[in-house]
Amino acid sequence: HTLYMRCADTLEGILTAEEVLFLDSDTYPGIGGLLWAPEFHEVGGQLYVFHAATSGEFYHEESRVRKLREGGDPIRKEDWSAPVTVVKKDGSPLCEEGKVISLDMTTFSYEGATYAMWSQRQFLPVDQGAWLYLARIDEREPWKLLTDPVCIARPEYGWENNHTYVVEGPYALMRDGQLMITYAAAAIDATYTVGLLKPVMGSDILDPANWRKSNYPLMSSASVEGEYGTGHNSYLTDENGLVWNFYHMRAGVNGPRSSAARRTHFDIDGEPMLDVTEERDLPEAFRTVEAQIR
Repeated sequence: HTLYMRCADTLEGILTAEEVLFLDSDTYPGIGGLLWAPEFHEVGGQLYVFHAATSGEFYHEESRVRKLREGGDPIRKEDWSAPVTVVKKDGSPLCEEGKVISLDMTTFSYEGATYAMWSQRQFLPVDQGAWLYLARIDEREPWKLLTDPVCIARPEYGWENNHTYVVEGPYALMRDGQLMITYAAAAIDATYTVGLLKPVMGSDILDPANWRKSNYPLMSSASVEGEYGTGHNSYLTDENGLVWNFYHMRAGVNGPRSSAARRTHFDIDGEPMLDVTEERDLPEAFRTVEAQIR
């Protein structure tokens, strides 16, 4: 029923920063419980928050957008607009409330255009599971789609289908000219995982044929001892240029979901390595190596 913000000058400062209420389920008509997955994004030079909300019941969960007013302070909830429901290019709702839900909407740029990706699940008349969809959006009004939604990924592998057929929580990362989307899969219990999608760069990413999905999870309960159900991650680049992975995890098989962060490493192909702990990081003394050849 509540979303909170923290503000700090450093990554470490976030750990102890004061929590400030951003949105609750009582302030605006049509915004009830189940406030999920807020994400800050700058679009067209303006700051927005993408999140999901429902008018009451679970089957009415839909993606929303709030905009920071000109000159506003992001930490003040009063400086944000009322949540606006995402709509298709003809102005109709993105999903048919009561039958289809949308959530975990994120946004990114690709070859000069702005896109949104989200998870969508049809429950009635038959539960089809949660799929990932993609569309171009209007930079001036990013709650409006400019193209028809296309399905980019469905839950296909066993690690995406352990208890329920779900792919959700997409988040974009650009590295060395390659766009990558990590996403969460399966139920949110100890079997929750993180997978990877990559488009063929330079291609039309609204064509599903131009996407490739890795057949193994980047992060799971097998990644780090004592962390279960790792999923729904996002990235932050700190003041030193290091990329950090923020994600959900449980400290025990049945423990509550908690937030965690770990430095992101990259393999020889430039793909994120989300399971490298601090103990396995390269010591400072070995980061510069000199050799003399005779």
